[in-house]
Amino acid sequence: MRSGRFLVLGVCIMGCGCTPTVTEYHRRPGFYRMASETELADEFVDANGRTVKFIEDGPLPSKQIELDEEKRIRDERRQARLERAREAAIARGETPPESLQPKVFKSREVAQDGTVELKALFPDHVLANTMTCLRNEEYQLLWDQVIAESTRREYTSRGMGYQDFEAFFRKNRADIMTTLHRMSFGYYGGTDVLLDKFDDMSVRIRFSPTLAPQFTYREVLVVRELQGMKLLLIR
Repeated sequence: MRSGRFLVLGVCIMGCGCTPTVTEYHRRPGFYRMASETELADEFVDANGRTVKFIEDGPLPSKQIELDEEKRIRDERRQARLERAREAAIARGETPPESLQPKVFKSREVAQDGTVELKALFPDHVLANTMTCLRNEEYQLLWDQVIAESTRREYTSRGMGYQDFEAFFRKNRADIMTTLHRMSFGYYGGTDVLLDKFDDMSVRIRFSPTLAPQFTYREVLVVRELQGMKLLLIR
């Protein structure tokens, strides 16, 4: 591999004397697809007859499905073990310790020392965490735990960083909050808020054409990373 690309040679295994085919793979940040106003080509054939294919950042959709399934199986086995231990404690007439009690998912948890941990299993968790951070003016927390890694890399590639990020959200805080609040309100029903789901597990949340003109910001793009759902961009 070199310069962010690698080659795969395809040859005829039947001894038919055919010419080997060459496929060249390039890594392309997922941000490019989500930010582009037009559909980006996933592959093309160059002037030399070489097939060029693009792979987005992170696992391919098929690999992500495999990883999600493995995690689901691990979680189910762990939960089964905890449930057996809990039932055994109850059978002995004991009160199960807190570690064996069913745990309710919380998108925002605050430790005793004040440390905040934000998690998002679904896009609506991303909306909620973003709104809370903006409401509390927790811009560093938003940057560290809510924003997608590819978005932070995009800032870096443009010679920008956290200070530029904070300045943007401070300046546009009211308009962004208005958008997120309305999206959260219509997330689970109605025709005003639309969800577009893509093969790479990313989701676009947008206003319907009739509602969109009322807002400065009309789309929120959310992507899946190893740590859960993350905010890619608001536009």
